[in-house]
Amino acid sequence: MKIERKWEMPHRYTFKLKSVKSLLTDEMEGVWADPFCGRYSPAEVRNDADENNPAEYHLDGLDFLRSLGTASIDGVLFDPPYSLSQCLRKYKPIHNGTAGRAEYQARCKDEIARVVRKGGKAICFGWNSTGIGKKRNFKLERVLLLCHGACHNDTIITVELSI
Repeated sequence: MKIERKWEMPHRYTFKLKSVKSLLTDEMEGVWADPFCGRYSPAEVRNDADENNPAEYHLDGLDFLRSLGTASIDGVLFDPPYSLSQCLRKYKPIHNGTAGRAEYQARCKDEIARVVRKGGKAICFGWNSTGIGKKRNFKLERVLLLCHGACHNDTIITVELSI
């Protein structure tokens, strides 16, 4: 397993960060989906509940994942809002802030395990390194700790392989 730590100022849009762009260039191959794309997602199949964001779909993230076929995607970028308070600010009243709740994210991870083909990848972003996990048949291959300085939480990025 590869573990890296880099320092970079935070950015509202995760995919604009130089370190993230570099990791995605290394890891992404094939057709990727992003259930919480925001802006600047490099995925080909993008979803965001906010209709102002450029995406092919504007569904709840879980509903979007459920709409994808089994083993139909080479990879998923999983970059939901990191905290319940972020979800409540961004998604309420649209989805009652459910995207930040642990049980909602667990259901999303179950769907990610279903839609990613064997040998495909999941790249997860957040404040923990849980990722998709062993119980869903994913093997942790790479971790990037992205330090943003003393006043900000690190962004923890995991890259996992579907086995």
